[in-house]
Amino acid sequence: MKNMPNSQKSFNFMDDKFNYNSFEPLKVYNRIKKQKWKDSPFKAQNWGIWLHHMGAYVGKIKPAMAHFLIRSCTKPNQVIFDPFCGIGTIPLEGDLLGRKVIGNDLNPYAFFISKAKFHRDSKKKILDRIDKLNLNNDRISLDNCSDFMLKFYHPDTLKEILSAIKILKRKKDYFLLGCLLGIIHGHRPGHLSAVTSLVIPYLPRTKPIYKEVKSRLVAKVERMFKNDFSERTDGIILNENSKKLSLNNNCVDAVISSPPYFNTLDYSADNKLRNEFLGINELKRKKLKQTLIQQNKTYIEEMLEVGLEIKRVLKKGAYCIFVLGDLHSGKKIINTAKEISEAYKALGFITHGVIDDAMPVNKAIPNSHKRNKLDRILVMTNGKYKKI
Repeated sequence: MKNMPNSQKSFNFMDDKFNYNSFEPLKVYNRIKKQKWKDSPFKAQNWGIWLHHMGAYVGKIKPAMAHFLIRSCTKPNQVIFDPFCGIGTIPLEGDLLGRKVIGNDLNPYAFFISKAKFHRDSKKKILDRIDKLNLNNDRISLDNCSDFMLKFYHPDTLKEILSAIKILKRKKDYFLLGCLLGIIHGHRPGHLSAVTSLVIPYLPRTKPIYKEVKSRLVAKVERMFKNDFSERTDGIILNENSKKLSLNNNCVDAVISSPPYFNTLDYSADNKLRNEFLGINELKRKKLKQTLIQQNKTYIEEMLEVGLEIKRVLKKGAYCIFVLGDLHSGKKIINTAKEISEAYKALGFITHGVIDDAMPVNKAIPNSHKRNKLDRILVMTNGKYKKI
C-alpha cells in the first residue's frame, strides 16, 4: 500500500504471524490479552487510514484496537456485525481486512458518517461533484435554525452548509455528506464553525466569521485520500434499533462491538449540533435519547434485549466480543463487563475471559481528580465454541 501514514509504513497487512489458523477460545483470549494495539506502530494516535478520521465521535474505539480484535477471532470473508458501530470504525477496519461487514447505529450523525465510508468513489469523481455543487443562498432561510446553531456560524456560511446538505441528501451523495459533517464544527481553520471543540460543541467564545464551504470540502476530501483504498466494499450500514433488527437468523460469524457506556456518555447531547443539521431538533433529540441504551436503571435490561437479537443473528458457537467501560458513581465502580457476562449467561452465552485495558490518564485533569479508568474486553461465544 502506498501513501500510508508513517504509523503504517512498517506494517505488512498480510504478515503471516497475524494470519491465524486456530480460533479456539483460549488462543483468541490470549491473542487479545497481548494488546498488540499498544505496541509500535499501532499505538500511534494517527494509526489507520484517513477514512477512519472522517468525523469526530465521543468514546470511539481506536482503529488499531478494532484491527486486532477482528484478526483475533475471524477469517477473511466472514461476516462481522457491530450493533453499535458509532462512526463505523469496526466495520471499516473489517472491510479493509477482507471481511464482510454489517454496522448499525441509531444516532443519525453516526449512521451517516459510517454510511459515507461505504459509498466510496474515485477522488476525481468526488471532486467533480463538489465543483458542480450550486449553493444558492437565496433559497435558504435561517428561520428554522435554533438560537444554539446560530451562535456558531456566520449567516452566509450557515446558508451554504444548509444548501449543501439539502443537495447531498437529495442526491444520496453519502460520501460528501459525511465529509461535510466532519468539518461542521471544530477548532481548526478547515472547520466551518467559530472555534469550538471538535468532539462536543461548546459555545464559541469568538464571533463567527465567514468561511467558504466548497473549498474546505475539497480540502477534506483530499485528506480522506491520503491513503489508497479500494472503491469496492462489502459492507452494509443500518439505522435500526439493536433490539429489533432486520437481519436473518444465523447470518453473522462474529459480533464485535463497543456498546454504549453505562450511563457515562450522552451520545444525543454530544452530537447535538451535527444532528441539528440532519433535522434533529430539540424535541426529536429528546426522543432519540429515550431510544438509546444509556439509562442507568434500564441498561442491563435493554442490553439483554439486544443479547436476544445477537443470539438470533449470530451463528451457534460464534464469538461475541464487547469493549465495555466501567461506570463510576462517586466512589462506587460498576464493572459493566461482569454485569453483562452474568446477564448473557442466562441467554446461553459462555464467557471465556475479561481483559482489562487501562486507559491513559487525561493530563488536563488536576491530580486531585485523576482516577484510573479501564475498558474491559469481554470475550464470549454463543454457546459452546464451534471450530471455524
